[in-house]
This record gives sequence, C-alpha cells and structure tokens, in this order.
Amino acid sequence: MRRERRNWAEAKGFEFMKADPYLVDEWTRGVASTGAAPKDIVAGNVYGHEMLLMDIDGVNVMAMRTGAASDMVVDFRRFDRDDAKASEDLLLAMTIEGFDVYSSDSAVTERMVDERVHVALQQMPETVTALWMETEWVLAQTTKQARSAEWDAMLPPLALLADAARVLPPRSSATHVVRLEELDPAREIPAQPIVEAVGGTPAAGAPEFERPVIQRPEEPLQMPSRAYSETRGPVEHSALGGDEVDAIADGRERPTPDSHTARLPRQQFRPASIFDSPSADSTTDGPRAADPNPVDPNPASESAAEESDPRRGE
Repeated sequence: MRRERRNWAEAKGFEFMKADPYLVDEWTRGVASTGAAPKDIVAGNVYGHEMLLMDIDGVNVMAMRTGAASDMVVDFRRFDRDDAKASEDLLLAMTIEGFDVYSSDSAVTERMVDERVHVALQQMPETVTALWMETEWVLAQTTKQARSAEWDAMLPPLALLADAARVLPPRSSATHVVRLEELDPAREIPAQPIVEAVGGTPAAGAPEFERPVIQRPEEPLQMPSRAYSETRGPVEHSALGGDEVDAIADGRERPTPDSHTARLPRQQFRPASIFDSPSADSTTDGPRAADPNPVDPNPASESAAEESDPRRGE
C-alpha cells in the first residue's frame, strides 16, 4: 500500500512523506478518534484545496482543507453498514443519498445541505464508508480495498463538500488563526519601517524653551471708560477749522502750448454773463428776448479771432 501511494503521488506531482508530527492531534473524529498518528502521507493541491491522503490506524483517509474553520461537526455515515454509528454528542439531522447525516446542530446542517452536497454524495465511490467535517477539514475514510482509481474518483466530490462547508458558522475570531503561509503566492509584504519620535526633543544648539510665569496683579488694572472724559499722553493744540492740506492750484501756473499734441483751444469772444444781473428786456416776452442768433456789434474782433485759430489752415 505504501508503494502504491508513493507511485500515485509521483504520477500526480504530489509530495510523499512517511510521517508528519503536525498532524498527530489535528483530528478527533471518525477513525482519528483512536489517536493513531497518520503515516504514509501524500500531500498536494487539488481544485484549490490542500489535499492529504494517509493511513490512520490501518484505514485509508483522504482529507481536504476547506479554508475556513468552524466549531460545527457534520458526520456522514452509510446506513447499510454495521459500523454506521456516530459519536454520542451528535444528533441525527437527516438521511440523504444513502448516508445518515449526524450533526452538532440540525438546523445549521439543513441550511448547509444544497445541490453541491447531493451531487458529492452521489458521486462518492462505494468504497467510502464515512465522511465528516471537522474544524477546517473534510475527511473521507475508505475500506482497505480502495486503490488509486478510487482515490482519483474521490477528489471531485470531496472538493464539492469542502466548498459547501464554507457556509458553516465560522469559529470565533479569538481562536481563529490565519495561516498566511497557506494562501496563494503573492508579492512579499515589506517590513514596517521604524518610525522615530520627532518633535519631543529640541534641535542641537537650540535654546531650551521656558514657559513664562504668569502672575496676576493683586489689584485689578483701571481700564478706560466712556463715562467720563480723560486725556492720556501729550496733546498738541491746533486752531479749529484750519486747513492742513495745501491747495492743489494757486493760479500762478500757465500751461505751455504744444503744437504736436491735440488741443482744443477755447475761444471766448465776450466776457461771461452768468454773473450779470438780468436786464429788464430779458424778462419780457418780446421778440428781442427770444432771438436765438444775436448780432455781434464788433465784427472786427471776430475776424481777428478766426485768423489766430491754428486749425484754420487745415
């Protein structure tokens, strides 16, 4: 049997080892309840699950890791066998596909059983006498007549049961251990950088900061008030109404004519009359008061102004 397991492992590309001390107390149900240590172990990965094929107390056992630990125990036993009995702490939940299903919680088991479980139990070879779900494993024990052909036939249905077991209530996070080394390969996570404390120590050569001592006066300070007039500090007296800003124009500056710039000379042929008193004739309704074109009495002055206009030649 050992030679056949070794040959089957080489044909599948799996690893073969005579014993593994880490698996001694991994299971406590089924044939593993005897406490016998597993031997002649074949280890590999099938359908995304870790798979083990081993000999426990002279019985072939295939185990597949589910990836999620649970405190629930589900035990499948063929009811046509004489040794079809489960542990005393388990209750009969149902009978499906030729198996009596025992569980630690019947309601949870009924919710777990779906199409995958039915198909897996239908495809399970006749050499499989019992199956059980314990912690994060699904295990199947066979008769002594099981060989490599039966081992190959057990892989697909056992993987379906491992997938269906993921719906069981998870184990408490306080005792659940995440095994990162069993996950799929990924990039290496860099180590956390060492962070040095900053801001707590002054720079080299900087004077040490000393918080000033705050001491309140024994008597409160007298603050200004609008209730009475008071003068504080020197005040210079000045004449009321005096203008401290000089006038913008004093009337002494005369602009210089520039023929290269645009200018619009102002032509005033008679003095402004806005300050004159109104005459009696201007208040009458006669035709002289309404004459819009008065006649200049001095036509000579008008001709002289036209000759002095620099724009006349344009």
